Amino acid sequence: MIGLLVAWFEENQRDLPWRRTYDPYHVWISEVMLQQTQVETVLPYYERFLKEFPSLEALAKADEHTVMGLWAGLGYYRRAKHLMAAAREMVEQHGGRVPSDYDSLIALPGVGQYMAGAVLSIAFNKPYPVVDGNVRRVLPRLFGWADENPKALWEAAERLAQSAEPRLVNQALMELGATVCSFRSPRCLVCPLQGECVAYKTGMQDSIPPVKKRPAAVHVRLCSIVQGTDGRYLMKCTDGLWEFPMFAELPAGSFNEVGSCRHTITHHRISVTVYEGSLAQQYGYTWKEFDTVPVSSLTRKIRNCARS
Repeated sequence: MIGLLVAWFEENQRDLPWRRTYDPYHVWISEVMLQQTQVETVLPYYERFLKEFPSLEALAKADEHTVMGLWAGLGYYRRAKHLMAAAREMVEQHGGRVPSDYDSLIALPGVGQYMAGAVLSIAFNKPYPVVDGNVRRVLPRLFGWADENPKALWEAAERLAQSAEPRLVNQALMELGATVCSFRSPRCLVCPLQGECVAYKTGMQDSIPPVKKRPAAVHVRLCSIVQGTDGRYLMKCTDGLWEFPMFAELPAGSFNEVGSCRHTITHHRISVTVYEGSLAQQYGYTWKEFDTVPVSSLTRKIRNCARS
């Protein structure tokens, strides 16, 4: 079974930049970026980031402003902070190298069980399991598990990682889930594991794994004020990102409504009404300088409302 899966992966895998090397630093950067983020979104960020920080030492010396600027728009900004902290620990405590043992790796900021397994198996070819959203779908279908069992899932993934070359097995399982064994309308007829898949044989591929009820969307309404004078606009820095002041209710003052925008973060649906106002004195950023500082996607949407 594993031989068929690996052979399929070697012939059908997507050409992704982080698959062109097993350099531990490159693998680690890609895994951090891919957390809760789609491959297509990560691609340009990954290449820009490595161009700016080609080595672990370069990242460890980087200032927060530069790192957050390159990360801006990728979301989940705590990942970037963990990345910087972990890079410094690797330089100070691990000789400037990504650790190749589980205990040292998982002790680093931002590294959990999945990431430790991914880095160790892909970069170092060590038999550690990976269980991401794709593997959580592939293995229950393969073995016909109608009920959730995280312990059995990790144990099965570990057995598979030990059964052949770990870096190929783990990447193949994730690739299968991403491109063939999809959540809706899995492409069972082209699946290399079709003959072994219990869910396919029993016609249960659409009900395994069970569909989780999504949390109800939380709707949030905010006001943002773009204030400036002589081409400079007031902004504030929050967690390394610059943003326009935002409020739950419009404060007292003379403001003109200029537009609105929407933004989604996980299950939060954010609606922002944008206002303009003036300042008594000149300070803040110009629109040209705006493009040189780290800002979120929402802040860019607000800026576009004010400029339209």
